[in-house]
Amino acid sequence: MILYIFIDGVGYGSDDPETNPFAKYAKGFFLPLADRSGKKKGQWQHASYIETDASMGVSGLPQSATGQTAIWTGIPAPNILNRHISGFPTYTLKKVIKEYSILKILKEHGYRCSFLNCYSEQYKEFIKTHPRHLSASTLVQMASEQALKTLEDLREGRGLYMDITHEYIKKFAGKHLEADDPILQARDPYEQGKLAVQIAREYDLSIYEFFFTDKIGHSQNWKNAAKVIETVETFMEGVVDTLVIDKEQLIVTSDHGNLEDLSVGTHTKNKVPTFLLGQYSSFFAKRIHTLADITPSIYELFSIAIELDSEQFIPKAEV
Repeated sequence: MILYIFIDGVGYGSDDPETNPFAKYAKGFFLPLADRSGKKKGQWQHASYIETDASMGVSGLPQSATGQTAIWTGIPAPNILNRHISGFPTYTLKKVIKEYSILKILKEHGYRCSFLNCYSEQYKEFIKTHPRHLSASTLVQMASEQALKTLEDLREGRGLYMDITHEYIKKFAGKHLEADDPILQARDPYEQGKLAVQIAREYDLSIYEFFFTDKIGHSQNWKNAAKVIETVETFMEGVVDTLVIDKEQLIVTSDHGNLEDLSVGTHTKNKVPTFLLGQYSSFFAKRIHTLADITPSIYELFSIAIELDSEQFIPKAEV
């Protein structure tokens, strides 16, 4: 079992509490993002933090659409377009995801896989009428021809909400729910971390996406940074405490830096962490150098022979 967690917009920063909220607020999981020496790893000493290249050889600030496409397809998306693309995947990136979605490939080879995030019916109706607003993660699940998880899945404990704690469900779906609906109740992030592992055990590979870190990085809001760091660190404690390290595997990564430097409201060129804990950590640590290396490494572990052809997506020059 592999639980693959994506945390948007976190990279390695300086050990400076004036600019890096990880240096100021982190107590556990995020501490190494302020200190690469390993002195602050504490309870995470047994885990691997791999400094991972989010630029993939292309100049400019790494961005979400290209970074996430690389993470979930193994295709170095910035190299195809010779630039980094922010926001939602473009036409070309959608073609990449449609062909090489990791969930699609795994399903075709007989593996059980799923995207654990749950969505309201209102969101699913929204993306039908606004197809340009499909995120890379949504496209990865859709390419596998598996339905997005619903709020009913959330009620039944078959998935997770995007904010971990359910604080935002009322804002995005509350008017369509009964006031006493149990899913409106706040959740303990530690227990949610435990739940993530329990759900993941139903699959060979599961993906969970958390993007509030990136939003807070853009807002340069220190108060919210403190809160989100505490939430994610507590969630990760629940994950790690539940994981059977000698039988299961955890992978956590990001698409670009951002939250580690609140002196700016943009992404950064900093390397991002790929966090490894579990049975196959040494295997992955030897193979992961850029964001595009993660998916091919998973295929190798699962003995899936596949040629990831980037060239077919590069626009052909006119003769």
